[in-house]
Amino acid sequence: MKTNLFLAIILLFVLSTQAQNKSSSDHKPTVVKTDAGWNKSESDNTPSGNAQTIAEGIVFSTNSDGIFITLPKAVGNVKLFSLTGEVVWMGNLVQGRFFIPTRAGIYFLKVNNKSYKVVCK
Repeated sequence: MKTNLFLAIILLFVLSTQAQNKSSSDHKPTVVKTDAGWNKSESDNTPSGNAQTIAEGIVFSTNSDGIFITLPKAVGNVKLFSLTGEVVWMGNLVQGRFFIPTRAGIYFLKVNNKSYKVVCK
């Protein structure tokens, strides 16, 4: 009886530990669409003043909070990679303004199979 109780407690401990590890490893940045209240003049004043225009009129800028992306039209495939090659975020974005929260560091933004270096300070 004591052995069964001991095994049940160990099993519960292992299962709860696995659930905690899964939830912490699945923590990925969430892209936030931020169209409301922004206009063309505000897009020129990017958070860190480092706006870069890339293919097809896509503009991105960065600050210590993350990456701001402005898309003039729907984009097929967007991926954000860390310097080590890990996919930080991926998805399909539509026309508008988006924010991807990240930490400070060097990233690679891949838009429709073209890659761009992004530095978040």
